[in-house]
Amino acid sequence: MAIQKLLPVTYAWLVVQGLLASLLPKQAIELNSRLTLSGFENPGDLEPKAWYVRATRVAGVGMLTAGLAGLLSVSQLDDESADTAESDAGESPDPIEVDIESDD
Repeated sequence: MAIQKLLPVTYAWLVVQGLLASLLPKQAIELNSRLTLSGFENPGDLEPKAWYVRATRVAGVGMLTAGLAGLLSVSQLDDESADTAESDAGESPDPIEVDIESDD
């Protein structure tokens, strides 16, 4: 149950990362290289190639789409579980009947 509480936060973070990467790909690459290459002397001097900037933008659109779809699915699951809990709260479950026939 703790993971289900963290899902909306994770999807929201994915949306933020996707927005950053799709709208500002060079800045996202620079931030990532500074964080990843912090042990090197001049990570700020690196210049990304044009194809890498385009790939970062496309990946950002994918992250944005996946994050929004995740947020939508979590909200629908919450609505369905709330509806199920309301309908099950006042009713007792019907017994299940099983008819077993033997071919002996």
